Amino acid sequence: SGMSSSTSTVRFSPLILSVCAIALPPDATPGMTADSKNSVAAKCYAEPVTRAIVCTVGRGKEPCLQPLRAGLVLALIMGVFDCTLAQVAGHPDPLALLASDDATLAANKRLVFDFWRGIVNAGHVELADELLVESYIQHSPVLPTGRAALKQVFSAVPRLEQIPELVSPPLVALVAEGPYVVMALAETVAEPGGAGSYTTTHFNLFRVENGRLAEHWHSVQAAPGPNVPRPEDGGPQPVTGRVGIAQLALLEAVEPGLAWNKRHVFDFWRQVADAGREELVEVYVDPSFVGRSAIMAAGRSAFAAHFSARPERPIAVTLEDPLVAMLAEGDLVVQVRMRQHAHPSRAGDTYTTTSFDMFRLAAGRLVEHWDAAVKPSPAR
Repeated sequence: SGMSSSTSTVRFSPLILSVCAIALPPDATPGMTADSKNSVAAKCYAEPVTRAIVCTVGRGKEPCLQPLRAGLVLALIMGVFDCTLAQVAGHPDPLALLASDDATLAANKRLVFDFWRGIVNAGHVELADELLVESYIQHSPVLPTGRAALKQVFSAVPRLEQIPELVSPPLVALVAEGPYVVMALAETVAEPGGAGSYTTTHFNLFRVENGRLAEHWHSVQAAPGPNVPRPEDGGPQPVTGRVGIAQLALLEAVEPGLAWNKRHVFDFWRQVADAGREELVEVYVDPSFVGRSAIMAAGRSAFAAHFSARPERPIAVTLEDPLVAMLAEGDLVVQVRMRQHAHPSRAGDTYTTTSFDMFRLAAGRLVEHWDAAVKPSPAR
C-alpha cells in the first residue's frame, strides 16, 4: 500500500502493572523475579490493552482479576502484544491515486482532488460555481448546507496565488465506486496535554452528480454549537443510513472480488465490533495486521483487545449502526456509518456524525486499518 510503518511508544497507565502482577502466578516464568515480571508487564500496558485485560476477565467468562488465561499471560511475557502506535502517513505517489481503469471514476477522483486543493487549500472559492451543484448537501455536524454557505466558510482561507499541485494534509487514499469518492488524509493533531503531536486519518465522502459535487460527509465528530442553525434553517443536514437487510444492497459491487471484500469487512464488523466476539479476530485478521488508530496499539493482539472491552451479545445479520456507504476499490474497503448524539444545547434534540473505517485486504484477510479516532482530552 506504500504506507509508512513508523511507530511511536505509547505512554503507559499504571493499572496494568498491578493487574499483571496479580495475574502472573509465581511459577509462570521460572527464574524470573517478581521485579522482573513487573518490568516485563510494564512494557505492555497501553490503555486499550489495559481495558482488554480487565474487561476480558470480567465479561461473565471469569470473575474480574482472576488469573488471566494462559495465552494472554504468555503473550505479555513474550512481548507478543504490540504496544506501539502506527503512524498515518501520506501515499508516496499521491497523483497515482487519481488513476482508474474506469474513466468516470478517474474523473470523480480528480473532481474531489481539485476541489480540495483549489478551494480548501488555496481559498479559490469562485471554483465552487463549477465544481459544486447549487443545492450541495452538507452533512458535517458543524457546517451549514448549500454551495453559497460553503463559499462563505472557505472565504476565510487565505487565498494563494498559485493552487498547489497536491492536497494538504497528505493524501493517504482515494477510493471511488459508483457516484461516491472517499478521500483519506493524514492529519497531525496536537497531543491532549499540549506537548508533541500524533497522527490520525481525516476522511471525506463525496457524492458526485453529473460531474459536480452534490453531497458531503466527513469524520469530524465535533458537536454543533448553540449558533449552528437547525437543518430546516440551512444548518447541517442529518446523516442517514440503511438499517436491517437494506444494508445488504451496499455490499454489491461490479467485480466479485470487491463484493467479497465488502462482505468480509461487513461480517467482521457485525461479529467482532458489534457482537463483542474478539475471539473471531483471528478468522478475519491476518497476523501481520497493522492498525493505524490513535487509540489502540498497532498489532492484531491489540486490535482484538480493543473489541474485548465491548459487551458480548448475539451476532446479528446486519450492522447495529445505520450504514451510510460501503466503498471498495483495489485492495481497500471503506465502511461509513451514522452515529446519533444528544444535542449539547437543545434539550431533547439530537445531531448526527459520520464514522469511517478503512481496511486493506490481502489474501482474503484484513491486513491494515485506518480510522479517525483522536485521543481524549485529559480529565479535569
